Amino acid sequence: MHKILTFFKSIRRRFCDKVKLKKLNREGIEIISPIWCSNYEKLVATAPCYIGENAWLSLRGKLFIGAGTIIGPRLKVHTSNHRYEGLMLPYDDIYEVKDVRIGENCWIGADVSIMPGVNIGEGVVIAACACVTKNIPPYSVIGGVPAKIIKNRDAEKYKQLKNAGEIYLTKKRNGTTIIDENQRCVYVENNKKNIQ
Repeated sequence: MHKILTFFKSIRRRFCDKVKLKKLNREGIEIISPIWCSNYEKLVATAPCYIGENAWLSLRGKLFIGAGTIIGPRLKVHTSNHRYEGLMLPYDDIYEVKDVRIGENCWIGADVSIMPGVNIGEGVVIAACACVTKNIPPYSVIGGVPAKIIKNRDAEKYKQLKNAGEIYLTKKRNGTTIIDENQRCVYVENNKKNIQ
């Protein structure tokens, strides 16, 4: 009997998830499936935004995503952690819950992990495979495990582009971005010397 109930619960969950995804996609929050999200009610995103495929969102706390943010595939977000200094080993049965906030116009690369309680400022760029464990100030470019600031974006240029409405996802929805793949690709030379 337990197996049958579990089976029907999983079917209902998949159906409900598809309905929620369709609703979010209609609202300008583009989420590419498959996705695993423990609680869609705790996903607070502002359109337009994009979340790539195979995202894994463990949402005991809330995940806030600002408008214009683009997230690559396989994002992992944790909003809770086990308490290892509790009354059991290796941890007890209490979750420590902290919301995660991602600012406007961020670009998060593929395979990024974001830990509970992290606040990511506006205009941040996160390199692929980074693990974000601490708050990140606006306009930072970060990477690594744990993620550290590599450099900062030009804040004045960022503000000029934002004020002019030059937001990629908005322009894409309006059909004013370059569509031809040959025009979109610009090759950049590698300036590093070859090691032989």
